[in-house]
Amino acid sequence: MSKQGTADSAGQSGQGSKQKRIQIATAWIALLTLALGLRIGLALRFPSINHPDEIFQTLEPAHRLAYGYGVSSWEWREGIRSWVFPTFLAGAMRATGWMGGGSAGYLAGIVVVLSLASLSTVWFGFAWARRIRGNEAAAIAAGACALHFALIYFAPKALTEVAATNVLLPGLYLGAFAGQKNELKRLFAAGILCGLAASLRIQLIPPVVFAAAYFCYPNWRRRLPVVAAGLAIPVLAFGLVDKLTWSYPWQSFLLNFQVNVFQGRSQLYGVEPWYWYLPVLFVLLGPTLPFIAQGARRTPFLAAVAAIVVGSHSLLAHKDPRFMIPVVPLVLVLGAIGFVETAASSKPGGTLLGFSKKRVAAGVLFFAVAQAYGVLMFAGWWKTPGTLLAIDRLSREPGLCGVGTYVAEWTAFSGYSHLHQNVPVIAIGNGDDFARQVPTFNVLVAADGAAAMRAGFAKGECWNGICIYRRPGACKAPQAEDTMDGYLQKTGQ
Repeated sequence: MSKQGTADSAGQSGQGSKQKRIQIATAWIALLTLALGLRIGLALRFPSINHPDEIFQTLEPAHRLAYGYGVSSWEWREGIRSWVFPTFLAGAMRATGWMGGGSAGYLAGIVVVLSLASLSTVWFGFAWARRIRGNEAAAIAAGACALHFALIYFAPKALTEVAATNVLLPGLYLGAFAGQKNELKRLFAAGILCGLAASLRIQLIPPVVFAAAYFCYPNWRRRLPVVAAGLAIPVLAFGLVDKLTWSYPWQSFLLNFQVNVFQGRSQLYGVEPWYWYLPVLFVLLGPTLPFIAQGARRTPFLAAVAAIVVGSHSLLAHKDPRFMIPVVPLVLVLGAIGFVETAASSKPGGTLLGFSKKRVAAGVLFFAVAQAYGVLMFAGWWKTPGTLLAIDRLSREPGLCGVGTYVAEWTAFSGYSHLHQNVPVIAIGNGDDFARQVPTFNVLVAADGAAAMRAGFAKGECWNGICIYRRPGACKAPQAEDTMDGYLQKTGQ
């Protein structure tokens, strides 16, 4: 072959390689844009509160840090929560408040920030499946993590279990595939991420301890000091924050365990049998379970971590579906690997970026359709609570001097993080209490048609059965026990 022919061949090879890189980059941009758009779009189009914890355990203390006022629930009065995650959210609030009037700007900003963080599961789901079963499994895993409803729905939620999910899978990946290149650096980073996951949610300590032992085996002497150092960084940071904000290092960890496990406070919010998470996982995963079992044979470490998460949570009496969110991306990766294993005997058909278009399309479609039952089981996710919309509207209300709330549960009040006006919020009583409290607020949030509550108030906007009622004039200072903070202290909530 002539030198010219060799040069032409090399040029064509280089051009083909460049074209492939462009295709890969384009595919990634499209997938991540889709995943991000679904997360942000759903949160902004159908705003909701999955659980009061996302207000009173995270956003409300963050608002207190950022703006100086907010409601304190019993967890914060007793010091069983860490200020680390609320501090992060407070920074996001301050940085994004310009995006809209009232509370709308920083609430949208937090949705964007948390949704961006959630894309880590898409990226590392792809990376893990690629290591185990190649590009086809990787593409299906990325698609499954991008499109699974539970991950889309929970991604923008300010919940510690969701934040822990976003760092757990990356930490497990870096530790499990440390390899020879940059081995110690990857192990150190794995320790930091897994330690952060366990610090954000102490219920993840058992799987993190197991993972750390797996990372170190069999080369304990070389690996253990590095992994331990990585784990120590977030744990020490959380301990230092507790020392500075509470009474002693790791107070929030120790008191949380003492109050909720030994004293059983968490059981006041519901007790379920040990097997309760099994039907929950069936709802979330449904038809994918056989493929998850197949994938577990190829990557038993990831399956073991998922099993430990489920098992350790099953031992606790208080249970909630959101506690299983850290498991979802792990088992979707297993399912993608199992799907390709099962489909390996079929004809590959045309190729896209080096793998079968038909198999990838079938896999992504399967995982998207398989969750349909789970979407239906998330009853009413598209219905925004009227109280939430009313409080958001009042964040832009001129002349507001006090807000009265007359709703079925105090937790329906979405906090100063949504109200964003430093005015008293009054927990409405009945009869004589109501007559005494009326002068302390000029806006009432109550059910549509609450005739007894409307004396002197004009009905305004309504959302899903909840209305705003207004009266002219100023407000007088309320008694401390009538305010929302006073009500919570009086009732021990």
